[in-house]
Amino acid sequence: MANVQKYNRGQIGGLTRHYERGQKEDGTYYDFGNQEIDTSLTPLNYNFAPERDGGQLSFISQRTSEVKCHNRADVNVMCSWVITAPKNLADGEHELFFREAYFFLNHRYADGSDRNVISAYVHMDESTPHLHYAFIPVVRDAKKDIEKVSAKVAVNRVDLQSFHQDLERHMHGVFGREVGILNEATKDGNKSIDELKRGTAQAELSEIQGNITDARNILADVLLDSSVMEIEQAEHRKLQAEVKKLRGEKARTEKELSANRATLKSLTNQIKELKPYIDPRSQGAYRDFDDVLRDEVKDRFAGGGKIITDKGWRSLYHWANTGVSNVSAAKSYQATAQVLEKENKELEQQVKKMKPQHDRMERVLSSPYKADLEELERKAGIWLKEQQQARTARTRSLSGVDAFCARGSAKRKIEIARA
Repeated sequence: MANVQKYNRGQIGGLTRHYERGQKEDGTYYDFGNQEIDTSLTPLNYNFAPERDGGQLSFISQRTSEVKCHNRADVNVMCSWVITAPKNLADGEHELFFREAYFFLNHRYADGSDRNVISAYVHMDESTPHLHYAFIPVVRDAKKDIEKVSAKVAVNRVDLQSFHQDLERHMHGVFGREVGILNEATKDGNKSIDELKRGTAQAELSEIQGNITDARNILADVLLDSSVMEIEQAEHRKLQAEVKKLRGEKARTEKELSANRATLKSLTNQIKELKPYIDPRSQGAYRDFDDVLRDEVKDRFAGGGKIITDKGWRSLYHWANTGVSNVSAAKSYQATAQVLEKENKELEQQVKKMKPQHDRMERVLSSPYKADLEELERKAGIWLKEQQQARTARTRSLSGVDAFCARGSAKRKIEIARA
């Protein structure tokens, strides 16, 4: 019917997103390992608690800073009651039941106020409607006359032993009847001796079966918490991989840009050296071989009456031929330079587009949550190992309880028959 769990700061991130059905950037819901969630019904979920500025995590940080709260990783800063709607409630009575449960919990843990309530989401998109009442366990220290965070004091053994009975009485006053919070073993207080004698076996069996159901519910919650923790770890590893990939791409781009700039500088210098071979009468056109040769002959022998010997002619021919070859190479260099300039501009545009994402990743890496993420990753292995051991122990315990139930049922049937 109802169960409560306590959580420290390293465990609450995924749980708060589970309560509010957090969505990714593409609008899809996070996968919380619960295959029974029907996202088409998710819009029917609702929250009784006030909407907190900055979200649930921000409210937890703010409220714990207002009271005494030890700065240790193992301090439980959130308690969460899960209250399931009884099967004999009509569909139209669900909202009233959950609203009254919310008021009941506020009076029990915050003197009727909502100052310690993180959220109170009702999930209508799972197999059975239920309320997640998450609150900060703030209590008053009578000796020091201050408020402090203490889940151990707020939710103690006495509180747990009386919780279902107190909730049943509250709901009886609202609905004017029993709504099915207590099971058959505990709800009827006054019976005759004969009734007790006949009903003891069935009552004990029902109580054992109820304990089995509670144990299985607790195991399901543990499995859900483990799944949420695994999702948190996977998202953290994905974030690290994206940052590493982005840094690699940035370094590669900068290296290519540097090489391209060096090549452009070299080509610019070569083009400057080839300017004498450019026709001044046209823009950027290189002169033909005959023009180069003719102008050179004029420059060397004009007005001097000099005669070109065979040796001089061969030297001049070789010089001009080499110059024309350089002109051809220059044309190729010029085409390459234009391609490189285009690629350079494209690379600069890519770097410009990548810069916002890179800056965002840098802010994430330098955020105050970096240490929390590293600490969460370090402890996750130990935590998951402990949960696996606890899961194995619970499975063995459930098997033992099933066997005990079978033996107890047979024994009681014999006693009833003798009676």
